[in-house]
Amino acid sequence: MARYRFIHAFLLIALQLLSSLGDPFGDDFGDPSVDEVLEAESHLQEDVQDVEDVQDQDGDVIAIPEQLPSCIRDDGTAPAVHAAFYLWYGNIETDGRWMHWDHKVLPHWDPKVDELHRKFSWQPPDEPHSTFYPEKGTYSSANNETLHAQFQELRQAGIDSAMCSWWGRKDWEGKRDDADSGANTDVLMPQVLEAAATAGVYVSFHIEPYGGRTPETFLEDLKYIFREYGKHPAIFREGPQERPIFWLYDVSAQHSLSEVAQWRAVLDAVRGTELDAIFLCLWIGTGGGREDLRFLTEGGFDGAYTYFAAEGFTPGSNTKSWQDVSERLKKIGKIFVPSVGPGYDDTRIRPWNKHNIRLRKDGASYDRMWSAALRSRPHAISVTSYNEWGEGTQIEPAMKHRSAKGEFYPSYSPQEHTYYLDITRYWSRTFKEGQCRDSVAKNEL
Repeated sequence: MARYRFIHAFLLIALQLLSSLGDPFGDDFGDPSVDEVLEAESHLQEDVQDVEDVQDQDGDVIAIPEQLPSCIRDDGTAPAVHAAFYLWYGNIETDGRWMHWDHKVLPHWDPKVDELHRKFSWQPPDEPHSTFYPEKGTYSSANNETLHAQFQELRQAGIDSAMCSWWGRKDWEGKRDDADSGANTDVLMPQVLEAAATAGVYVSFHIEPYGGRTPETFLEDLKYIFREYGKHPAIFREGPQERPIFWLYDVSAQHSLSEVAQWRAVLDAVRGTELDAIFLCLWIGTGGGREDLRFLTEGGFDGAYTYFAAEGFTPGSNTKSWQDVSERLKKIGKIFVPSVGPGYDDTRIRPWNKHNIRLRKDGASYDRMWSAALRSRPHAISVTSYNEWGEGTQIEPAMKHRSAKGEFYPSYSPQEHTYYLDITRYWSRTFKEGQCRDSVAKNEL
């Protein structure tokens, strides 16, 4: 832990020096001082030592970190951190086939670019589709032991809810997941909820663009989810009305402007009923955010999240815009949730996308995004991701691996294998403590 604290402090010193010289995105993120870092890291060390005994699915006693302290803000909500959580992985041992780890190389829309890249499917377990290799191996999302271990790690990282990637009802016939593997994420939800409950973590639903999704099918999804899972204690609920959160991926001004009236009709229909919830659309940020703001308000959404972990990949993922977006949404009573991530590299499935690689820089990139997120004083923060291995955004532990054919998969060295879980916990605690201090100060005025 001492080594971790020294390295992290050193990285933030270097980050501050770079900022003083002018950072590549033209913004000073106001990183914390080294003294503040070391003070916060002492809290992190205490977090690692303060553990709670719980029973796992086999009845064995395990020790996991205690939940981070929090508070209730003036609007009756508590500051929360959410993490994108993917359930589309499968392997021979558990599922009888590979799912997602054998992702194919995707085509480019320009034939001239596309012809430069060989097309094939990756060959797990020796050569999965990811740029890192999971410490747990090429696991199955249906494996109970894996699920319980993952939710214990989410608890360790100070995550409040796993934003479960959900690709339609279990009996829905249509496209499931972007690898076309047919992974049925809904079938796994009972296992997921039990693993979450054991670890003391909650679950929210990240509604993906499954084949045939429309505002009307989402209304049926909503009825189904509330009927099947709505009473489970592991469902994340927020505020005095205890409303769950639904993250609507690819529902945005860019993707769904022609459906804005239908979305408004669907959301209006559930307001004040047992199906009411917090509905967040995707904030792309085109046109200075004007189109997104119009879509959000006309569609009747409660707010928006940015999702993308690659700094500047979309205007909405450009961190220097977050403070302005947060303030604009607050003025109209809407929620802003910036999404932070440790880096981005999807070049094993999109080899033509090297220009969008965002290096981790031993955690400095993650620190920068978190620092910017905190400065925007958002309602909540989301992490992209816990385990999106194909895009290299994961905070789940990785290990070094070289395949028989020479494909190299790095670890997080020189950092420890749990580095990104630990630093997520630090930033989660910093966010929550800051929100609580602001709430107390406001009430004392």
